[in-house]
Amino acid sequence: MANPSTGFGGAGTEVLRRGYVHAMTNSNATLITGVANHIYTVLSIIFVGQATNTEAISMWIDADLGGTNIFLLSSQVLINEECFVWNDRFVITETDKLVAKTGSAANIDVWISYIDQQLA
Repeated sequence: MANPSTGFGGAGTEVLRRGYVHAMTNSNATLITGVANHIYTVLSIIFVGQATNTEAISMWIDADLGGTNIFLLSSQVLINEECFVWNDRFVITETDKLVAKTGSAANIDVWISYIDQQLA
């Protein structure tokens, strides 16, 4: 585990983490819930359809901006049992929440890998 410097005399922690949602549907699924004094660098997210129907997925950051969501992915189509990989890195901090859902009652598995940096 790396232990990066956070300034003179201070140190934090840096941990590689993962999370998942089994059978995501059209209800909001929180992938990461931010915590104060943490920075999260998302490395990859894998969405896999588990049914033989076409489905649309959306993903956004609930940045606690008075009800404003920042969409990163909007209505990405998965056909049948297709896989979609999001591997563009991005950062969320503090009380941000990374959320995803489908357009209808579907069955999509989600796997997420990220780095959790805790500030000293």
